[in-house]
Amino acid sequence: MKTIVHNPFDRSPIAEVPLVDWAQIDEWLNEAQLLHRDRHGWLAVHERVAILRRAADIMRERAEDLAFQIVREGGKPLVDARVEAGRAINSVDLCVQALSDGGGHEIPMDLTEAGAGRTAYTFREPIGPVVAISAFNHPLNLIVHQVGPAVAAGCPVLIKPALETPLSCQSFVSILHEACLRPGAGSHLAATISPKEW
Repeated sequence: MKTIVHNPFDRSPIAEVPLVDWAQIDEWLNEAQLLHRDRHGWLAVHERVAILRRAADIMRERAEDLAFQIVREGGKPLVDARVEAGRAINSVDLCVQALSDGGGHEIPMDLTEAGAGRTAYTFREPIGPVVAISAFNHPLNLIVHQVGPAVAAGCPVLIKPALETPLSCQSFVSILHEACLRPGAGSHLAATISPKEW
C-alpha cells in the first residue's frame, strides 16, 4: 500500500509514501514496549546529547533543503518555511539544553523526626513508548516538538505524520538515524507510520 504526496499548488505528484497496516503498527508498538523494558539497552544521556547535537548540525547544513521540502509538500510560502525550519533546529537545540539542565533534585527528609539524617533524590528516566501524531500545517516543526523530547528522554518513538505532508517527518527521522540514533536498537525505535485510516 502506498499513497501519493501531491504539491498543493499544482497537484503534481512529488513522492510515494508506503502505508502501514494495523498489524504492523501493533508489532511496532510491542517492539517499542520491549525496547523500553530492556534497561540495559537504554542510551546514556551523553549518547542522546551527541545524537541530538549531530542532528541539529545536519539540520543547519540542510536548512534550505528542509524549507523547500516544506514548501513543496505543504504549500507554505518559502519565507514561512524558512522560519519553520529555523524553529525546528532551535527545538532540537532546546532538547540538548534540557538534558544539560535536567538533573534530579535533592529532597530533605529530615523535615520530620522519622526522616532525621536522611536525604532523598529524584532521578529522571524514560516513562515508556511515545506515539507522535502530527498535523499538516507545520510538517517539520510539529514532529520535532514531539520526537525531539522523546529522543532526549530516551523513549522509543513511533511517528504518524499527516498523510498530506509526511516528507518532512521522514527527513527528520532520516537525520536522526544519520546522527546515529539506532532504529530498532537500544531504547529507540524511530519509525514513520502512515496507516490508511487512523
